[in-house]
Amino acid sequence: MSEETNPVATETVSEGTTTEVSTDSTDVGALIAESKKYRKRSQDAEARLAKLESDLEKSEKAKLKKKEEYKTLYEQNEEKMKSLTDNADKWAKYEEAKREALLSNVPEDERESLSKLDFETLEYVTNKINSVKPNAPEVTGNSRSIVPEKTYAEMNTEERRVYHKKNFS
Repeated sequence: MSEETNPVATETVSEGTTTEVSTDSTDVGALIAESKKYRKRSQDAEARLAKLESDLEKSEKAKLKKKEEYKTLYEQNEEKMKSLTDNADKWAKYEEAKREALLSNVPEDERESLSKLDFETLEYVTNKINSVKPNAPEVTGNSRSIVPEKTYAEMNTEERRVYHKKNFS
């Protein structure tokens, strides 16, 4: 009798584990869908907030114009302009320093023509020039002069293979 109860209990346990696996996979799918929903809602809220902030700024400017408070508007625009000109000056200094560094790596005879290029093109061209590896000049009509250490007759089979691989591949 005890033998009959054991197989039944084993079957019940195995059925229970398969149900849990399928439940877990559906839970994961539901969690992913819920996560996507929350992410979309968050993105929508951020976009709405940015739109409301820009609308608020526009309405403040319109309100100041209406009250003819041009001095406040002027001060706000002056602050913005100052920060933008500071950034522009920093960029100009950086670009000039980088341009000089790039041109210093170029041969003297090419600097004149390359200095006329815009910054991005100059950077591209100098990277290409610096990355090119010089090859040995090949003269048309001349064969390679290969001088082996031993004569071919003195070489064993392995040395002949190495010789052929090195010189003819």
